[in-house]
Amino acid sequence: MPRIKINSISLNYELSGSGPVIVFINGLTMDLNGWLLQVAPFAKRYTLLRYDCRGQGASDKPDGPYSQEMHAEDLAKLMDALEIGKAHVVGLSNGGMIAQHLALLYPEKLGALVLTDTSSHVKPLLRLTIESWIKAAEAGGSGLRYDVALPYLFSESFTEKNFERLLAMRETNIVNNPVRTLVSLSRASAAHNLGDKVSGIKAPTLIVSGEEDILIPVKYARDLREKIEGSTLVVLKNCGHAPPIEKPDEFNEIALEFLKRHDGLLKDRK
Repeated sequence: MPRIKINSISLNYELSGSGPVIVFINGLTMDLNGWLLQVAPFAKRYTLLRYDCRGQGASDKPDGPYSQEMHAEDLAKLMDALEIGKAHVVGLSNGGMIAQHLALLYPEKLGALVLTDTSSHVKPLLRLTIESWIKAAEAGGSGLRYDVALPYLFSESFTEKNFERLLAMRETNIVNNPVRTLVSLSRASAAHNLGDKVSGIKAPTLIVSGEEDILIPVKYARDLREKIEGSTLVVLKNCGHAPPIEKPDEFNEIALEFLKRHDGLLKDRK
């Protein structure tokens, strides 16, 4: 996969498909392969830009601190370097937080926005959860952090059906997430606090939430729906924190139907 120099670091990315551009922003410890179930259906209509944020996957992992504003700036400059004037943006969890900052800092770069299992701010319970992951990583490495975090990520039925697969993913997650950068990413996520500022998002916005999300419950999605004028909320039943992985067919259909209605916003793209 290609890498490109942005803000003195190299970011790993992949382009596929053809047509208007959609950017996919990873969850906290994902890499761009976390969106593989979206590639085939979305590439029939769009060019997909999947990439690893600083500290993730095969991108550079510089010393922190990081911030969501920094990640948004990295993405804006990545789009400039790839001559992408405007794009639809899909963000999951931490990626949805970054997408909110992008929408507020660089509104001219957005077509439509899909925010999935994310929040406008981190309330005390969510902050305590993230801080427990940081402490687990510092005490027992990335493997212990994975063990502590796993119960929060998927519905009970999905976990039961895919338990061995989820355990097998542990080693890859450890390799991709050294403690130093995992802590920097997590601290940036814990500090996310846009609150009412998200009311300034003017891009057409779809909010998707898993009904059984333990980490970022549906109440966060409802809060986003109330604050972002004209936004739409869809709650997926029997689904946890990662709909693109757990319910890919439903997620893909809903997101594609929403985005294609707003493709006209991308006509002035480079």
